[in-house]
Amino acid sequence: MQKIVAIGDCNTLGAGRCEKRGYPEKVAERLGAEIVNRGHTMATSREGIHLLKEEVVKADCVLIQFGLVDSYKTFKYSPYVLYYPDNFIRKNLRALTKKYKKICRNQGLNKIIGEVNVVPAEEYEHNIRSMVELASPRKVVLIDTVPNKQLERNGEIQRYNGILDSIAADYPFCTRVKLYADFIDGLDTLYADPTHCNNEGYEKIAEKIVTILGN
Repeated sequence: MQKIVAIGDCNTLGAGRCEKRGYPEKVAERLGAEIVNRGHTMATSREGIHLLKEEVVKADCVLIQFGLVDSYKTFKYSPYVLYYPDNFIRKNLRALTKKYKKICRNQGLNKIIGEVNVVPAEEYEHNIRSMVELASPRKVVLIDTVPNKQLERNGEIQRYNGILDSIAADYPFCTRVKLYADFIDGLDTLYADPTHCNNEGYEKIAEKIVTILGN
């Protein structure tokens, strides 16, 4: 295996002191491979398609981990502005969107009118399938979103992780890395904060990926 491309959100990028020192780099080091880490803070599967299109030709293997932001519940009528590819206009639109969502939350509109996932489950499945098909016939590894210390988020995280099972079953070159059970038992030891893994957490993810890719 010569080159691995990792596509995902902040836990793929690596948070804080672990930025570009997370599980993608640990996997590459153990397998003697080159790594291209295209994790992106706040990215959803929508950004993932753009990120993978730019890198897939370089890949022998693709790691995909989205769901943390996709599954998050937000005000029903909140607009979404892509984080990648980015530009000045999008940055300003995101700032306005954050103010809008804060006003709605403070006014109690989230409870009155309702909340939806940032990326609906049906769209999430479509986006992940699109990435898997872009990567074909290369080896693809679909990686769980780890549970959150804000426990109310975990029902949706589990639901989105379950979507990955049905996708992996449909493609012979695609496999799964399941992390949820390990990390729900490691909430006190595997996290740097309520959302992001620490070095020990990234070691655990890397160990599971290497076990699969090494077979």
